[in-house]
Amino acid sequence: MSDAKEKGIMLLSSTSVTMGTNANGTKQILYTVPSGKDCVVTEVIIRNPSGTLAGCNDVDFGTGAACATLNFLNNETGIIDVVATDDFMRLVTSSDDFKVIDGSAAAAVDREFGIQIIAGATAAAATATIDVFGYIF
Repeated sequence: MSDAKEKGIMLLSSTSVTMGTNANGTKQILYTVPSGKDCVVTEVIIRNPSGTLAGCNDVDFGTGAACATLNFLNNETGIIDVVATDDFMRLVTSSDDFKVIDGSAAAAVDREFGIQIIAGATAAAATATIDVFGYIF
């Protein structure tokens, strides 16, 4: 029987991520595409922050060592609006440059969809849960 993630848009991963300045410059892996499969990420949800994400005004989502090989979102600034523990934000790609993630890519980092915090929340240890939705084929 095939994986349900191959039959429709599904939750691919749910990951607790450091969103504060403690994470500046560090890639955090959200989903690794299975070997031999390809993946389309359709949206990302940021939810359940540990506190305000004010100050988190530059993050990149994508593949590669610095989440910049295939960009899903680059220089996302709206996360500063997530200020209460019951806030969430839905992000979809705004670029026609985003490509399918190749699960057969030679470099492991090119199979890993992640987030890189460039300018994190003022609360240095702030965290949030990030849900990645999409499908594999």
